[in-house]
Amino acid sequence: MIKIPYKKRMFSTDLSNTELVKNIMFELDKLGYDVVREDRKRIEFKYNIWRFGSRTETFHRVDGGTFEINPEGGSLIFTFYISLTFEILITAITLLIYLFQDPFILFFIVFIWLMFLFRVFAVRDTGMRMLVNVIKAN
Repeated sequence: MIKIPYKKRMFSTDLSNTELVKNIMFELDKLGYDVVREDRKRIEFKYNIWRFGSRTETFHRVDGGTFEINPEGGSLIFTFYISLTFEILITAITLLIYLFQDPFILFFIVFIWLMFLFRVFAVRDTGMRMLVNVIKAN
């Protein structure tokens, strides 16, 4: 899987370690993410882009990431990423169609990558909203 990582986002918090873990797990469960690894200081998650469902819903989803809890410093570090796998796969299929069928299909590639650019901004906003929800949850 080819990933584009975002810059780490760090927030200071006065929440305890257990409260942060509870808030993180609640937020991930509410949004339908799969927890890959969990311990007291780190929670890794991912979203299965290939599951059945609406593609428009997947458009705004963070493909995966990590919450790192630093209880000594009272901070939470959130790193998330976007996967390029779907765009590369669709581009390759489009190129195959171009080679054997219709040369005008190449305009579709521009559309695919333009949508990816919009997705980058949408996912950045979603990631920041997730972090704020974790910090502000009661």
